[in-house]
Amino acid sequence: MDRFIPKSKSKLLYQSHTQSNYNDLMYHINEEKVLNFGNGKQQLNFPTSFLDQLHNQYRLPTQQIVRQISSIPEKILDAPDIADDFYLNILEWGNNNVLSVGLQNKVYLWNASNQHIEQLLQATSNVTSVHWINDHILGVGFDDASIKIVDVCSQQTITQLYYHNERVSTMSSSFELLSSSGRDNVIFNHDMREKNNNIVGVFQKHTQEVCGLKWNSSGTTLSSGANDNQLLLWDRRQMSLRVSCEGHCAAVKAMAWCPWLQNTLVSGGGSNDKNIKFWNADTGMCFKSIDTGSQVCALQFLPRYRELISSHGFSKFQISIWNADIIQQAKLIQELQAHKSRVLHLGISPDQSMLCSAAGDETLIFWRLGTEQNNKNKQEVCSSKNLFLR
Repeated sequence: MDRFIPKSKSKLLYQSHTQSNYNDLMYHINEEKVLNFGNGKQQLNFPTSFLDQLHNQYRLPTQQIVRQISSIPEKILDAPDIADDFYLNILEWGNNNVLSVGLQNKVYLWNASNQHIEQLLQATSNVTSVHWINDHILGVGFDDASIKIVDVCSQQTITQLYYHNERVSTMSSSFELLSSSGRDNVIFNHDMREKNNNIVGVFQKHTQEVCGLKWNSSGTTLSSGANDNQLLLWDRRQMSLRVSCEGHCAAVKAMAWCPWLQNTLVSGGGSNDKNIKFWNADTGMCFKSIDTGSQVCALQFLPRYRELISSHGFSKFQISIWNADIIQQAKLIQELQAHKSRVLHLGISPDQSMLCSAAGDETLIFWRLGTEQNNKNKQEVCSSKNLFLR
């Protein structure tokens, strides 16, 4: 099989699948050349504004929408040498409808609007995390402990951050604040409006590698999970620890804030835990726990259908869909199985019509979640006025 990212040209491996050929899915995929820049640089076309996407993303349905997700993938991309490392966060689908993926020392962008793939950067160190700060700015963490802040339109590095001592495994942002952490166990909070000396707070409580960070939608609380089995909640205003959520017995990487229930956090435990836990973020109390039978690698809410999606490692390598309309009664409604290794990463398109899953089997698999929305959104032009840094 040809590789997802060849040396000279980017290739998109795509195949529309039917039930009859599904068993051969992983081995017989037609290739299609979709990108060849030559010496020039091509700008990405970004649909809709950031605020419009947020508005549409969290608009709740007036009644429960009942549908069955197809168990046959929509398409597959080949991702050669993707790191089979539970602690990394190297895939994110931005509100600009562009999927960012870190493969070894390179970052690639897949534009879902036009199916184009391009290489954003190549570094001297391997990529260990990617995070969309806004529609045009991508944060990239590296194994050498550095962070690059990149303008994806000009493909230029705006600034580099050198505060960590070891690899940067995870990042999350809220408004002008970027939080980062990794193997040095320290969480740095960067004010992205400042180029130099931009640290506005440091959180130190974890004793092993921090592998999950997530700001809530209001930007008041940061959740952090680590290999020390701790799930901690940090207060933005006080820049201090607010609540410790106790109960996991393995690494906590997967976490997601519920969009329709204020101060409700969901987290997942590693291979010695296998539980999805639901927390009251005000008190730190767990009000529901589900034993999934497998390592929990990633969590994503799907507000359009009031569902929770989880991906798993040992031993089933499944993607699970949970009805979370009444979150205290969350229950499994469907499982998707196509990966041959741990499903380490999940990404959902801004219109919530597509799910991307990435695994150590070197594949990105796309699943149809529902019908597309907002197809007539205006195209947004890359502009320096959108940058946070000054």
